[in-house]
Amino acid sequence: MTAAKPRISICIPHWQAQLYMTLCLRSIRKHSAKYDLEVIVVDNGSCDGSLAYLHSVPWIRLIERPEEKPTNWPLNVFTAWDRGLQVATGEYYLTMHSDVFVKSYDWLDPFLREISAGPAVAATGSWKLELENPVYAWQKRAVGYVVGKAKSLIGRGKRLEWQQQNYPRDYCALYCRQVLLDHQLTFCPVNGSTGGGLSIARQLWDAGYATPLFPVREMASCVYHIAHGTAAIAPEKRLNHAHKQKQTESKLTRLLQADWIRALQIDWTLDEVEGQGPGITRAEPSTRTATTSNRTSSRVVDKVVEMPDKFGNLETSGKNQTLTHF
Repeated sequence: MTAAKPRISICIPHWQAQLYMTLCLRSIRKHSAKYDLEVIVVDNGSCDGSLAYLHSVPWIRLIERPEEKPTNWPLNVFTAWDRGLQVATGEYYLTMHSDVFVKSYDWLDPFLREISAGPAVAATGSWKLELENPVYAWQKRAVGYVVGKAKSLIGRGKRLEWQQQNYPRDYCALYCRQVLLDHQLTFCPVNGSTGGGLSIARQLWDAGYATPLFPVREMASCVYHIAHGTAAIAPEKRLNHAHKQKQTESKLTRLLQADWIRALQIDWTLDEVEGQGPGITRAEPSTRTATTSNRTSSRVVDKVVEMPDKFGNLETSGKNQTLTHF
């Protein structure tokens, strides 16, 4: 007798990033037929057309928080995951960023393999999607830490601590939902720790649980992550480091040239219920949003993703290129 598939609740915080959220949701829908999923989107006060788009997708569970402001970032990302955890129904809880795009039909298999290893395992995932030479990557981290620490000591930078590459990064990390609830854990900063994946991992370690990682290259075969993606499309979120900002914009440019992303951009049928694969559970109307009276019909929403003007005139000669993380 075949064992029942465990339900996985995916929670994605969002703020005015329709380009990313559309591609993110469609990529999940397209590649998840073999899984039992629930998708929760927590909107942090969007005031643009992205909220109308989210209202038009019937298979997500939408939680609106109109009181949130972009100045409350990143704390409102952590509280969004806490809010999603309270309403999730899955055995497992997956945190995800809106600039993460699924590209494999087996994308959740590594997570389920690791988290099923034993009762002491409460979380799993991978490190940053940076496919670099290990020696170079370590040197870069070491130099960055020394420079950052020096700035901190003279009052020109934030408090800095060395981060071991030993916890699941929250751009795409899987947790045992009941463990988080039973121990009343939070994604918010605790005891001086930064929030998100590091905070929740430390709380799990303190409770005696393990958080094994699987290889970055295995994660890279499952999903693509821009990292700081909002900085490439929102002037309010530009990065302070000019090189990092340019690097992020370049990653988005290359992503939008890829065939598999172009296919998602025009396939509005992935937003609909009709033809739904068995993997994603349709959200009940009463639970989809906190403001159901303002729901927007999908018939008046432009379902083809528009590129930002700065990315609209891309050369198509290289669109078949393979995307790599760096």
